[in-house]
Amino acid sequence: MKNAIKANKKFFDFWAPYYDKGIFGRFLFNIIDKTANSVKIKKGSKILDAGCGTGNLLYILEGKNLGLKIYGTDISKKMMRIARKKVKGADIREISVTNLNKEFGENYFDYVFSVDAFHHFPNSKIVMNNFYRILSYNGRLVITDFDFGIILNWIFSVLEPGNTGVYTKEQMKDLFKKSGFIVEKQQKIGLFSLMTMGKKQR
Repeated sequence: MKNAIKANKKFFDFWAPYYDKGIFGRFLFNIIDKTANSVKIKKGSKILDAGCGTGNLLYILEGKNLGLKIYGTDISKKMMRIARKKVKGADIREISVTNLNKEFGENYFDYVFSVDAFHHFPNSKIVMNNFYRILSYNGRLVITDFDFGIILNWIFSVLEPGNTGVYTKEQMKDLFKKSGFIVEKQQKIGLFSLMTMGKKQR
């Protein structure tokens, strides 16, 4: 687990200055924007973006003018530096998703998002348990991540530094259910991404 965290810090610190630029930056922003607009968010909600990167989701949420309390966590100092400049109203903290339970209390958030980051998280079982713990009753977990199909998912996981595994649609649905969530929605976001939304049921 420590090796994955170290590899991801190095990978994203390197890419931080280029992450929002060019065709790739626009491609990623489009996925985040479509994810945010696929979820009906209530006014005044408390929201976490786990693996917030350069803060694009937080920027979009802030622009909705719904009186949201927005938080971001990441492990890349250089990514967070960009995010803090981009989104002045967000509380952005350097913390691994494996330690969210130590940073936030139970039932703390109304929504937890993770967009294009889940395949970099070490130990999905611990991460999902943490998401469940910090979400309020009936809170929503929204994960959007790449899904190229079983074979290409495996190739991608081997080639990309810090990649801990990519889930197919059925695998992600099963992970949500095993973690105690009711799966409310799964939909394609663009060509290569899948959004799964689940509700905390107790």
